[in-house]
Amino acid sequence: MQILIFEWLTGGGLWIDGVSLHCGAAIRSQGKRMLQAIAHDFLVAGVEVILPIDERAIVDFPETEGLTLHPIADHGDLQASLVNLAREVDRILLIAPETGGRLLNCVQWLEASREKFVSPGEEFVRIASSKRASFEFLEAEGFHGVSRGMEFINFWKSPMDNFEYPVVLKPSDGVGGEGLRLINDYLELEQLEAPLSGAGYWLEPSYQGVPLSVSVIGHGDEFTFLPATEQVFDREPFGEFVGSRFPVSKDLEGRARRLAEKTIRLLPPTQGYVGLDMVLGPEADQLIEINPRLTMSYLTLRNVCSFNLAMRMLDSNA
Repeated sequence: MQILIFEWLTGGGLWIDGVSLHCGAAIRSQGKRMLQAIAHDFLVAGVEVILPIDERAIVDFPETEGLTLHPIADHGDLQASLVNLAREVDRILLIAPETGGRLLNCVQWLEASREKFVSPGEEFVRIASSKRASFEFLEAEGFHGVSRGMEFINFWKSPMDNFEYPVVLKPSDGVGGEGLRLINDYLELEQLEAPLSGAGYWLEPSYQGVPLSVSVIGHGDEFTFLPATEQVFDREPFGEFVGSRFPVSKDLEGRARRLAEKTIRLLPPTQGYVGLDMVLGPEADQLIEINPRLTMSYLTLRNVCSFNLAMRMLDSNA
């Protein structure tokens, strides 16, 4: 069996973004670590792995039996290469940031090969990639445990009556805590209007509690729920995500599992790895966002689970 694994930051996506390999070095390092981990887990199980790799970074991946590297030379080479490779393999795993529609674009490029996906498809990605779309979908399903935010257009057009400060402002399709701001008062938000002009932002309450993530592997309408992990950020109260802490208390584990189950069963059926971020507080447990892709928690969970997570993704597509 052969699987195509495309990871945006190492696989040539930076050609499309028009930036060098040195831009966003920290998040690119995260992408590389995830890619190396999941490629290894497939390889040790006897699955052949095909990796599109930005030709500027190909030296970062040593030759390994069962691993084939496909160099991506420029921005015009990426989409055509993915489409051609997708025709030749048995399974496809897509890992890309939701920001700017990158993950959705990848899914749409390979629409003709969607039956081979072991990662979420277009309908699920479209909902999960946007904080507004996620909120509206779950609210329509009668679920009120999702963060009650609103789209921030500008200071004058966004009704602020339902919010108490401090509030959190973040890109509507952001990942990893990137661009997140804590707004302490009315005047601070007003001062931010000009720098935010033209961008898509989401405003939500600042929930107090423990930030956790629950990862789920989809099997259509059946799911494997993985242990909850605590999210670790580079600074408090808000910063960029840097890793996961395990284990969490039995109480937090149970509460996180219940929130994850309720959420995932309301969303469209999916396959592959999904990360659910939440805050478990003293008064309420809130879903914060849905990550329709492999997340950094994989690096922790692959070492604590008794089974091969990569192969479980294949099982979900069998």
